[in-house]
Amino acid sequence: MSSEEPINKEAAEAIISFLKANVSKSAIPNIENELKTEFVLAKKRSKVQKRRKTKKKVKSLNRKEKKSLGFYTISRDSVKYNDILPMNQVWQKYISEVLDLDKPIPDCTSKAWENFTTSLYKADFHGSELSVIRSKCPSYVGKSGICIMDTKNTFKLVSRDNVVTTIPKRESVFEMYLNKLKITVFGKHLCVRPAERSTKKIKGRLLPDL
Repeated sequence: MSSEEPINKEAAEAIISFLKANVSKSAIPNIENELKTEFVLAKKRSKVQKRRKTKKKVKSLNRKEKKSLGFYTISRDSVKYNDILPMNQVWQKYISEVLDLDKPIPDCTSKAWENFTTSLYKADFHGSELSVIRSKCPSYVGKSGICIMDTKNTFKLVSRDNVVTTIPKRESVFEMYLNKLKITVFGKHLCVRPAERSTKKIKGRLLPDL
């Protein structure tokens, strides 16, 4: 028995004696029944408090770890063009909504044109069909296909003959068709990771130098 228990018992008895001395005689028999002395006076706070379980944070792989595991490595003959076609169809619908292609294309001197080009710059190019029309490396000119990977500095394209080719953005100019609209894209303006490009503030005018 701990030293605190006699003290609590004495305190309880003192309170009961005080009440008996100050209430009517008819109420005295009910005092002990009405008082929850064990709860009020004898209950002690546990010294051992339960520790809250801390949730373990799920660690995600960083870019270097993903690269070491081969996430960004796609062999030349590992992807079939026909398997990627549905991805291109989804992208066509997506880009039509992003650029609002149901409306007339704005004039290149208007404020609406700046919004149009900004939306195109911030768009996701996974699934787009691109053709290289100019490049500082002549062997890339004429290459075309559906984009299956958009990195900071390259596009990986799957051609109709099922060959995956990596095209450097900075050195190339691309062309793509959206419905009846032909759009020319300067790769140097897209040398940002897609996730960052969608939130990055860009200059009002982008001047090509290729």
